[in-house]
Amino acid sequence: MLNPLPVERWDDRAAAHLLNRAAFGATPEEIAVTKAKGLAGAVLDLVEPRVSALPFDPPDWAHPRDLRSLRQEARMAKQNGDTTKIREVRKTEADEILDLRRWWMARMATTAAPLLEKMTLFWHGHFATSVEKVKDGYWMWLQNETIRRHALANFAALTKEMSRDPAMMIYLDLPQSRREHPNENWARELMELFTVGLGNYTEQDVRESARAFTGYRLDLVTQRFWFAPNQYDAGPKTFLGRTGNFNGDDIIHFLTKQPACAQFLAKKLCRFFIEEEPSPSLINAVAERLRAHDLEIKPVLREIFSSAEFYSDRVMRAQIKSPTQFIIQSCKLLSCDLPGPRVAQNAMRQMGQILFAPPNVKGWDGGKSWISTSTLLFRNNFANYLINGDAILPPAMKRQGADVGFRGAARAAFVDEIRRNPIDVNRLVSADVRNNAQRLIANLSKRVLQSDPPSDDMAAFTNFLAARKDDSSDATVRGLLHLMMSTPLYQLT
Repeated sequence: MLNPLPVERWDDRAAAHLLNRAAFGATPEEIAVTKAKGLAGAVLDLVEPRVSALPFDPPDWAHPRDLRSLRQEARMAKQNGDTTKIREVRKTEADEILDLRRWWMARMATTAAPLLEKMTLFWHGHFATSVEKVKDGYWMWLQNETIRRHALANFAALTKEMSRDPAMMIYLDLPQSRREHPNENWARELMELFTVGLGNYTEQDVRESARAFTGYRLDLVTQRFWFAPNQYDAGPKTFLGRTGNFNGDDIIHFLTKQPACAQFLAKKLCRFFIEEEPSPSLINAVAERLRAHDLEIKPVLREIFSSAEFYSDRVMRAQIKSPTQFIIQSCKLLSCDLPGPRVAQNAMRQMGQILFAPPNVKGWDGGKSWISTSTLLFRNNFANYLINGDAILPPAMKRQGADVGFRGAARAAFVDEIRRNPIDVNRLVSADVRNNAQRLIANLSKRVLQSDPPSDDMAAFTNFLAARKDDSSDATVRGLLHLMMSTPLYQLT
């Protein structure tokens, strides 16, 4: 497995596939540039992003605050009958996480290092942490930056960083773990969901591991990790058949050296980048490369993206787009701006993937779970919204933002933000293409579907234009785009 792709198979279709899976999709022009680099050059540019592509200013509010004092002040005011301060704190929390989602989506959409962002999204689902419990945008931003810093590097090093990450510590109650009463939440999820998976440890291993992570604390003034020796259980621990005075880093070292860790991680990488139901032989091949590279992620991704298996007919155009991919790729292909932050947040809620708020510590299931009757209908309506603006938006869709939590000023802001102009189709097709039905279908199919449409879809596109008697107006082109983006093929990448 992971045999190199033959040179003659590197074509437009393969280049588009690479940019769909290792990035967030691409325009025909970007695909042509990637194809011209050759497979080796294209993959190298993805896994070795230029230093100039990495800087991205943080949100203005992303700096440590004395949260303990702020929240204590709000609680005291509430006890005295004044709820103004608590409402201010909650509004600040909501505004910051909304802005953080805007910030990350903008980064994913515009970055010159798209694989770095794609891997940051992967690890966000792997080390799933939700602001619903953490309740602090700075901690969520800090975790996002920590993940990005290690996203293409060593998995063991990233896992150790996560054990000290404020958002993760709060989410899994690590600061409450004391020598007398070790909290097992982090220890259990570390094994079950982050490293080796069920069946590769015992309940005794969970208990002993929890002892090793006692003493991990957060300073709520500086918002930094610190270690409290007086709360650390320094006694001998027996873990995975070894006995010693192990600390948290020792536990992570032992877990990441287990063969099961490479297998567990390989399956998740295969599901995210290759196919939802990877074969045992493919998982074994990726796991073997992970072990050979000592869990360094970059060289393994380079081998995956250079392999014939990654570009097989079974794999290409067979992965259901995540809501994040759907929004960002759609805006790229339509050459339009991302929707406003409230509209985007509402859309992602409707489609089942709210950034910084995974449903649980397991993260998102992905794959077929992205599609249901309601989410598919919303995708089609949202594609129509991106194309046509709010001119023909159903009233029910305009109300959805309020229905899922926007109230008062936030509701008014949502209603104002949803106003959007139709796309400029002249940025997508020239006048001579628009005046020829077959050329128009071929041109937009190449852009939107990145392949020849199935015969049934082709007939639907042809009939759509024929019914308009060769009308080449903007409205007709937008209608054809929406028809293409409503096909099953468009839901796949």
